[in-house]
Order: sequence, then C-alpha cells, then structure tokens
Amino acid sequence: MECIWAFPRRAPVPSTSPSADQLLRLQQFATPDDSLPLAWSETLDPSFLPADGFDSMPLMRNLPWSEYNDDLSRGPLGDSLDYVTYTLAELDDGEFIRFFVDSLTLPLLEDVEARQKWSTVRHDVVGMARMSSMVRNAICAFSALLMARKGNVHVEDGIFYYQKASSALTSLAEPASLSYSHHREHALVVLFFLCYIDILETRMEAAHAHLKRAFNVFQGADKTTFSCTEKQFLLWIRLLDARAVSAGGEGLFLIDDNEAILTENSPACHGCNTDSPETHLDVVEDAVEDVLFQTLYHPGLVFFQKVQSFSGRISKIDPWHRSRGTVEDEIEVVNIGASIAAGLRSLYDHRPLLMDLAIAGKVTEPHLSRALSGSITRTYRTYLSNFYACRVHLHRVAYKSLPLTKEAEDALAHIRTMAHWIVDELDPSENLPVTMLWPLLMLGAEEGDEGERLWIKEQILRMEKVAGNARLTTKVLEEVQARQDAAKQRIDIRSVMHSVHNSCFAIV
Repeated sequence: MECIWAFPRRAPVPSTSPSADQLLRLQQFATPDDSLPLAWSETLDPSFLPADGFDSMPLMRNLPWSEYNDDLSRGPLGDSLDYVTYTLAELDDGEFIRFFVDSLTLPLLEDVEARQKWSTVRHDVVGMARMSSMVRNAICAFSALLMARKGNVHVEDGIFYYQKASSALTSLAEPASLSYSHHREHALVVLFFLCYIDILETRMEAAHAHLKRAFNVFQGADKTTFSCTEKQFLLWIRLLDARAVSAGGEGLFLIDDNEAILTENSPACHGCNTDSPETHLDVVEDAVEDVLFQTLYHPGLVFFQKVQSFSGRISKIDPWHRSRGTVEDEIEVVNIGASIAAGLRSLYDHRPLLMDLAIAGKVTEPHLSRALSGSITRTYRTYLSNFYACRVHLHRVAYKSLPLTKEAEDALAHIRTMAHWIVDELDPSENLPVTMLWPLLMLGAEEGDEGERLWIKEQILRMEKVAGNARLTTKVLEEVQARQDAAKQRIDIRSVMHSVHNSCFAIV
C-alpha cells in the first residue's frame, strides 16, 4: 500500500512520485552509504503521527538527521518538495520501527523516567538506526519481542533481528573508547536493548555477559566524554543490572563509586526547545509540564538509584553470591547486614523533601495540575516502595531464620498501603508500574493473609502486558508461599525458581 504524506503548511500536489528535479535534490543530501534502507522521519509526539497507521508515515531516503527535525516544512527538502511517496515494501522492518516510534515509554521506565526524556532519547536512537544497521536491528528485535507477546508477529522475527544485532556487536573490535565515538554510543544502545531482551526471555547468562561488556565500555571511557544519550542509556542499563543481580549477576553498575556519574542532573541537551516562534502553544504547555516533572522527580530518581545500589549489596550476601552456612560466614553476613541496614536508615533520613508530601497525597491542585500531581505522587510511592522492599529483602537474606524486625514489619505495611493507594487511583484497564513488581514479590513472600495474597497475585498478573515475567513471577510466588506454609520457615526464592523452572530469571 502506498503512502502519501504532505509537509506542514504545504498544499498537496497530485503526484505519486518525485520528479527529476526532486530526485536530484534527494541525491544532493544523500549519505555516502546508499546501501542503507529508507530512513524514517520521527516526530516523537504520538498525536503528530498519521492516524491511519504506518502506511502513511513519512519516509525519506538518506537525509542528514539535522535536515528534518520536528518541523519538516523547514530545511532544504521542505523548501523544494511538497511530499515524497514510497511503498512499504521498500522498508521491510517498517512495522517494528513504527511500533518503536509509537511507544510512549518502555515498561522498565514507567513511573521512573519522564516521558519527554524517553521521547528525546528515542529521537536520537531513530537517528542512529538510520546510520547503523546494528542499532536498527536491535530496536527491531526489541519491538518484535513486545509485539510477539501481543500475538502480532512470529517469535522468529525477533530472533532474526536479535542475531543480526548480536553478530554486529560481536564483530566490533572493541567498543570501549576513551573519548566519544559513534561506535561507543551505538554499542551502549545495542547492549541496552539486547540485555533487556535477554532478561525478558530469561536468558540470564547472555544478559550477564552483555551487562559486563557494557560495564567494560563504561570503565574504559573518560567519564567526561559521555554524550547525553550515553549517560541516559548507562543509567537505564544500571536499572537492568539491579534486576539481573538478584538472578546471579555481578551488579557491577551498582557499586557506590558509580553513582555520581549515573545519577547526576539531567543534561540540558535533553531538554525541550520552546524558543521557536512557530512552536504550538499546546506543545509549549506540555514541555513546561514535563520540565516541571523532571525537576520535581529528579531528587526521587537519585534516591531510587541509591536504593538500587543497596539492592545490589544485599544480593551479594545471598548464598548464590558467597559462601554461607559456617559460623564465620553467618557472623560476617550479619555484620554486613547491619552495615546495610544503617545505610538504609541514613538514606531514608536524607530522602527528598517532596517525598513525604507526595506519599501522603498532598501534592495536588492548585499547586500542580491534576495530571502532573498524579504522576509525581505515583512515582514517589513507587520509589519508596522499592526502598521498603530492600528492608524486607535484607531480612530474608541476612536473617532468614529469625522473626521479622520492627523495621521489616513496618516496611511490609508501607508496601501494602502504597500498593493499594496506587491501584485505587488506576483505571480498571490500567496496571501497577512494572517497578512495583519487586516490592509486590517481597510483600507476597511474607504475606500470611489469604485475601491479600490473592490481591497481590491479581495485581502481578495485571502487569503481564508490560512486565515480561509477571506470570512466571506469580507461579514462583505461589510455590514459595506453599513451601513456606508447609515448612513453617522462609524458603529462598531463587531456589524455588530453579526447582520449578530449572532456571533463574530477573523480576522485570
């Protein structure tokens, strides 16, 4: 099916193919690599995309990305062409790219990252995909996986693109570079998507290998040379590392020394340009609201990233990461646990000033708009729930055979309360953010009330469309509860994973 798309402020011209003059203009701005497939123009705002589907997306051949930013009526092409028509047959991976372009945010980043931040980074990634087949294949593989889970494509499609991206990544001599390079930036982007796919597909050995390679890139670089996009992907890779460490990962990105570079304030180059006199008023208002969100939520994000560091430290003292069982081992673990508990108390004492108000639901109109206040409230409740999950996790790892401490009991009560608050404010078709999966697992593992157990399982299953391992997590939780009830003692969650599924997977 052919698509016809007109640039803004231009009247359609009754032609379905470019003229000779137009083709000449295209060639003048073509990239040297004409073997690349068609590039696609990305508007980032879903409301700006054609309503009739991908068939009518604007497709432009080999144009420098700077020549067709959001205002496609400007620049050399906008001055000479009214529209260019191509058929979808010329872009085999079009449906996967469209899916990626349409994504409001990644499940991993829901209620963690500002949507405008994801939109800006996505803009960069689509530009990279035009230049790099490795990046293009990585995002096609990721899109194909998510689409396959909805029954829209065959699983083989994702495997095909994954293997192509993985092979290209392997063929890179050494993506680590002291100074900035496109190869280094592309490698980090590809490593993020491949690792995310690995975790969703429970290929933990591959995920650990990709995380280690990403860390080698990070360690081998001059930290002052990272681009805005590289810093953002390193931060998101760190989120994946925090999930993977509980499934046997090394947690290299969770080392305290790495927090400064990975949790610094959002760079200005990922901001929103509202200086143009042609910028629509509604776009400006959306941008202002998003900047406000980023400003208000960032202290919470730093808090959340520090929570991830504690999560990594706790996992390092479980029986899968170190020796346990002797008197010496247990004394050492108890001492480490006491140090972690003290660190968690200190972190809580230095929590963001806005957190208590947001948790209590006091950040409301007229202080902020309803949409913005709702996002801030839900995000901070998600952050704090993960903090309390650390306290429960610590007790299950370090003091497995002992009764719950007052801190652990309070932590469970807080997770339960905040989870109910978030659910109560959701529409029936909505689900908890995927970042709540770990707190719900910790709550469910200690919950004795059958009604609450059922509610927790229902909430996890509702997350299945965004949480790759939601159904597996529910089955593991049910088995953990059954074994704990029978044995009258805590059972290690990872041991149940191996027993039931003969493998371990990250909670994401």
